[in-house]
Amino acid sequence: MSKPDFQFDLEDALNQPPKATLRDPFGSKDASVYFASEEGNQQLALLEHLSRYSSLLSVVQGPQGSGKSRFLMEFARNQDDTTVVSHVKATMLMTAGQLLQAIYAGFASHFTQPPNETTFGPLLKFSHDLDEKGQAALILVDNAQELNTDAVSMLLDMMSLSTDSQTVPHVVLFSEYSLARNLDAYQRSRYEQLSHSFTLAPYSLEQTRAYLLHRVRAVGGGINLPFNDKQVKQIHQESGGYPGKINQIAQSMMGNGNKPVKSRLRFNLAMGFPLAHMALLSIVMLGILVAVLFSDKPSTSNTTADRTSNVIPLSSRQGQSSAETIARIDAMQRKIGQEGDIILPPIPAGSSLPPISTSANSSAAQGSTSTPATSIAPISTAPIRAEAPVEQPAPVLDIPVEDEPSKNEQANLKVTPDPFDKTEWWLSQNPNRYTLQLLGTYSKGAVKDFIRGQGGVDAFGYFKSKHNGKDWFVVVYGLYRNRSEAIAAAETLPKDIRDLNPWARSARGIQDDIKKAQ
Repeated sequence: MSKPDFQFDLEDALNQPPKATLRDPFGSKDASVYFASEEGNQQLALLEHLSRYSSLLSVVQGPQGSGKSRFLMEFARNQDDTTVVSHVKATMLMTAGQLLQAIYAGFASHFTQPPNETTFGPLLKFSHDLDEKGQAALILVDNAQELNTDAVSMLLDMMSLSTDSQTVPHVVLFSEYSLARNLDAYQRSRYEQLSHSFTLAPYSLEQTRAYLLHRVRAVGGGINLPFNDKQVKQIHQESGGYPGKINQIAQSMMGNGNKPVKSRLRFNLAMGFPLAHMALLSIVMLGILVAVLFSDKPSTSNTTADRTSNVIPLSSRQGQSSAETIARIDAMQRKIGQEGDIILPPIPAGSSLPPISTSANSSAAQGSTSTPATSIAPISTAPIRAEAPVEQPAPVLDIPVEDEPSKNEQANLKVTPDPFDKTEWWLSQNPNRYTLQLLGTYSKGAVKDFIRGQGGVDAFGYFKSKHNGKDWFVVVYGLYRNRSEAIAAAETLPKDIRDLNPWARSARGIQDDIKKAQ
């Protein structure tokens, strides 16, 4: 009987195929496990629409753990070959120059030599060249709340240069909060006019359950959810419905990772501002506190000495002591008020002004009598604009006489079977005019129901174009002489229409989309 050999061959063991390991379903960073909720799909479609048509900043907001980075990855994954993407992850206090260099680095494969500049001139030329080839430049900035204010101002300056002849890159910012909070009043106003923003919605209880099951089955096949109903409700309540917190709490329940803090009320010392700013402010405050604590308290004698030493003599007479000077000042102050009332010179009779009326009745009474030449006309007060009721149709904008459609165009509109379809009518309009684009969808019936619900056939309408090879119906409102007039009109729309984030679009761009679809 031969003696068994128990010698361990290390080299042979290293060559063995690795054993299949159990993956953590809630710690995977794989983009393929993206959970597409109904609200998430709608927001992805909205962002796709804005990045294709809008020349303004698109801002996706959501607190930490709300799924912004995964949303960004899914949005970038759905882009086709006609879109050139530059993905930038902002760092703390990233300046305008640093942001531009990072953007150029993302487009490095499309430059023979990346420009070493701190201006966006080469970026505009690059975007214009891509547009002539039928392509588009897309810039995705994650952690945008870390951008310095000059970087945000630079992006606003670039987007404000968008015209029909000048194409600008599409920029999407992903931030934990609104970037307007760190801007001054002027830049904040520009930010509100040159940006679209929406907030990622948290999951409901049923969506939380579906998300947990989706994560588990993405890595483990057809296994069931390892949590009961009570645990699922606990996960939803403690996480607030945000996927990042859901993963963290689920890992803790499965015995993986650190146990999250149960308190939902978390005090943020930075209060939403960059940590570097708060650190510098803390150092300054600490220095002031130390200076106050260790400074000598002035005594009463020192206070009197400081008072007498800082008195300026009332005359140039030499040898006068400071005490005498103080006594003279006190004597003058006591003298004031003892000399009787102050008498002012009379006002000439010819220079008197009529009394100003403070009531509506007195104004009406004065209006019935003859007004002297020197009287002041009452100033009318501008009325305060009230909120337009939702149930009433939106006002129709009157077009100047010289830009009214011709009789032939009116005839074409009358013979159109669908009163809401203004595709042909837009082709006959002045390309320099502007309108407000409200929404776009593949469903023609949904568009007609929306316009019919507003009740304004003349003010609302839609045109047909193509998107991803399918018919795309876009609802627009009004016709305006320029972009500024359209933006101002958007502020007067009812609240439910303003919630759609209407944005000004040129008639030239609409005509180009219609012609491409034909």
